[in-house]
Amino acid sequence: MSRLEEARREAERRLEESRREAEARLAEVRTAVQTEVGNIPKRKYWLMAVAVGAAGFALALRRGRRRRKLKK
Repeated sequence: MSRLEEARREAERRLEESRREAEARLAEVRTAVQTEVGNIPKRKYWLMAVAVGAAGFALALRRGRRRRKLKK
């Protein structure tokens, strides 16, 4: 039982360590987003992603139209 308990404790320790590392990386990403974009509420990230995607789609359509006009 001692080896089993030690293995369990070791697994829990590694899990806690990886959780702390992930939380630290998330904090770094949030800080970077706040400095680059500004303060965004936590649940509005998806809205920003959709807006960026729509803008990229609109630019792609616009570029396609330009090429057709230039070739004629």
